[in-house]
Amino acid sequence: MKITRRHMGFGLLAAGIGGTAAYSVLDQGGDFGALIGTSHGDPVDLWGFIGGEKSDFVRNPEITRILDRTYGINLDARRAGSVEMVRDPGLFSQRPDFLWPSSAVMVQMARQSGVGVRRDQVIFNSPIVIYSWLPIAQALVASGIAEERAPDFFVVDPASLIDAVTGGKAWSALGIDQLFGQVIVSSTDPTKSNSGFMFAGLVANLLSGGVATPDSIGGHLDTLDDLFERMGYKEHSSGKLWDSFLNEGMGGRPMVVGYENQLIEFVLGQPEAWARIKNSPMRPVTLYPEPTVYSAHPLISLNEPADRLIAALEDDAVQSLAWSAHGFRGKLGGAGSADLGIAGVPQQLNQIAPMPDAAVMMTILERLSRRA
Repeated sequence: MKITRRHMGFGLLAAGIGGTAAYSVLDQGGDFGALIGTSHGDPVDLWGFIGGEKSDFVRNPEITRILDRTYGINLDARRAGSVEMVRDPGLFSQRPDFLWPSSAVMVQMARQSGVGVRRDQVIFNSPIVIYSWLPIAQALVASGIAEERAPDFFVVDPASLIDAVTGGKAWSALGIDQLFGQVIVSSTDPTKSNSGFMFAGLVANLLSGGVATPDSIGGHLDTLDDLFERMGYKEHSSGKLWDSFLNEGMGGRPMVVGYENQLIEFVLGQPEAWARIKNSPMRPVTLYPEPTVYSAHPLISLNEPADRLIAALEDDAVQSLAWSAHGFRGKLGGAGSADLGIAGVPQQLNQIAPMPDAAVMMTILERLSRRA
């Protein structure tokens, strides 16, 4: 089955509709008005696990001020891999108030793990991208694997790129003589961290010629296993992989899987550093896979006090800061109204494929876990 335009974007809309449904239920319970109002009642301390890519967001002083003054929430957010937080009893048995993983599929997996999900709501989105360096992006364009549709807006054919990796193509065959060995794309450990998990889902779709199903995935597990084995050591956190990408440069990390918001957040948070490198011939660039998958960041409430956090994170001011300071897109995937002044960031992405369902992803994880 081919990925059609009907499929593309359906998963994203479903996530939004799911959230709307969750609020309908909430409204029927009679406490919706109280949750969205500015009168927050008694202050509450909430703690839980979040994906590392949201660490700077929850530490933003303006975000903490809104949560405190408008909603009476004192937040203690602890970093954990998205897959770990919904599968590892050692984490969710600590009785956190909430979980904030980075994929809507994690809600299904949490329920399958016996986590008592009270409510869930997508807070914002960020597409999965591949970060690389300008010389590599230009080489991919020259080889026909990528194209530059606007200044610094690179779109990559992920199927062709995966073929180059699994086929063992040398960097030199792409005209990149300064790199040693074969073409490689690095992700986080998909059995622990969401960006690697979602990359595995995207590749499973590409290999299946459509959304991977329990019937189709069995014939592609060897290829997935080979792809991730070629990566060697894999970080457990998207934030750590991003840091190593910046620190090790093109020689150490030629291409890594990440979230779109990570480069945006870096540019916005470190404008002086970005000013020094933005015109460099060795600058980092974003490659948008076409299609890609959206990381949906659902907040999972595990008890009644944590319900208040859902409304707080949907506050218009919080949503605006999520885009203007951290590069997270809205619930339906559109960019915010603020002009970030960053070249190569599209207003809207149209070719979005839904992730395979939890059963397929569990099959993939079980296979990849044998090497973990």
